[in-house]
Amino acid sequence: MKTNFEVIYDLKDTTALQDSTPSTMDNQPFAAETLLKDNTAFPDYATLEQDYFVLDGTMPELPDEPEGIPFWTSELSDSNGYFAKNPLVTILFSENHTSTGLTFHFVGDTPLQMQIRWYSLDGNMIALKSFQPDSRDYYARNLVENYGRLEIEFQRARPYRYIKLWGIDYGVIVTWGENDIKSASLVEEMDPTSNTLKINKLTFQFVDTGNEFNLANSEGLHKALQKKQHIAPYEIVDGERIYLGRYFLTTPSSQKSIAKMEATDYIGLLDDTDFTAGRVYNGELAGNVLADIFAGTDIPYQVTDEVAATPLYGWLKIQTRRKALREVLFACGAAAETSRRDDVLIYKPVRLIQADIGRDRKFSTATKQDTYISEISIKFAEYTEGTEEKELVKETTYPAGLNEVKFNSPVSALRISTGEIVEAKTNYITFRLQEAAAVTIYGKQYSKQDITVTSTVPQLKAGENPKAKNFTGTLFNYSQAKVISEAILDYYQLSLILNIRYLADREQPGQWAAVENTLAGRGGYAAGLESIKTDLTGGYISTAQLRGYYKYTSDFYQTGTELYIDESVGVI
Repeated sequence: MKTNFEVIYDLKDTTALQDSTPSTMDNQPFAAETLLKDNTAFPDYATLEQDYFVLDGTMPELPDEPEGIPFWTSELSDSNGYFAKNPLVTILFSENHTSTGLTFHFVGDTPLQMQIRWYSLDGNMIALKSFQPDSRDYYARNLVENYGRLEIEFQRARPYRYIKLWGIDYGVIVTWGENDIKSASLVEEMDPTSNTLKINKLTFQFVDTGNEFNLANSEGLHKALQKKQHIAPYEIVDGERIYLGRYFLTTPSSQKSIAKMEATDYIGLLDDTDFTAGRVYNGELAGNVLADIFAGTDIPYQVTDEVAATPLYGWLKIQTRRKALREVLFACGAAAETSRRDDVLIYKPVRLIQADIGRDRKFSTATKQDTYISEISIKFAEYTEGTEEKELVKETTYPAGLNEVKFNSPVSALRISTGEIVEAKTNYITFRLQEAAAVTIYGKQYSKQDITVTSTVPQLKAGENPKAKNFTGTLFNYSQAKVISEAILDYYQLSLILNIRYLADREQPGQWAAVENTLAGRGGYAAGLESIKTDLTGGYISTAQLRGYYKYTSDFYQTGTELYIDESVGVI
């Protein structure tokens, strides 16, 4: 088996495209330069440009009312390729941006000469450079930091040509392959109980011969590295590309000529921002709460109907979006999956065999019995809205302008002694003052009652002592806490822990696998994959931890077999 690893890296400013405002006075009436923000290609239409329309059926006719065209110069170049007035595209930004250059996506023949001018937000020119495009997807390299305006002037084209442009990327796509990558590993994890919301992590090192990513190089490309830049990793096995998921840069580093990149999945991105819109819920459907948590993150997600329809009870305080998501998942008995995906899938795990790991793929198998658990407790709180108004924040002086006060317990019916309330929520209040003033904040507080729900095994196993495991959640009522505590107790009765080293295929955490015994004819294991660490450059070899049970049978499972832990065989 031949394997190698490849990384496709979006070395682009992560916010420039959405922050851009393109404008021009040199566009066709049917074109709209604002569409440059969409970066959507349009066809190479047949036109009457000289020696351009190839009669082989490959070029569609230009519609009477063309749509979806961002830029098509209003003027045709002359016999020497010059314009009477050079077409100019101006792009404004509301904040500073940094990129290694610009990638232009042309349609048809490319311009012969163009000039780009970079300006600061206050209008000072900070860079100017001319380029001679030689491909339809042309990278105009010029590392510029903290620009706030661009002017793109097209100075010459081929004779009798329009210049057509469908998109601009604020940076470039970089590919590192087997000749560059020195080492790479992927850690994928899932807690089937959802008590912990795990993060998948990608780490790779590559040979940086030009010292472009050496932090000591003042002109290096490392200056354009930004957190959240997209990384698409692929493992190539016998020529087949296996997509490993969407990752985002967190920490770049370098030592001598070796650069190192550490990246996280979508779940890791949820750690970067707080969820402030939490409130006290009384039967709110999980789908609605999830929509609030993901709102404004640009993170694509899917949620199954079963999870979305779960009612939630309790309070979400101000916390990271990842922690808020954990509370929802834990209350629903659901999991969040990002492995080998371009989004987040939220679903309820099932014990269904989806992978076979036979002896022909295994290097080693180690087993142990985990600590016996006989009792699971879940602690949660019930909230009741208060009836009396109280002084929540005593008279405090705040400056003129917009002020925000956060609360460490849920409140309602907020009012202030002076000023204008801009927003009053369960967890915070924002208000505006015309001048510095002493403000008292009033409102009603919710009362809180702690409740603990416990599930216990009907009978202790022989030779075992009682052992409890305690959990805390914030979005339960009694009945849901009972359901989840029983499910967790059921899971921990699967006390057999497997640690295996094997040739990886398409296994991922959360799946159940049939693991063949090292000894032929001695049955095998049925277990759920909890964590997988894969060496992406050393033969695509994984080390995994699984939890499950031993099956006393010589029959091996077929993919798609559903398992129930109350079967009469095996270690339960």
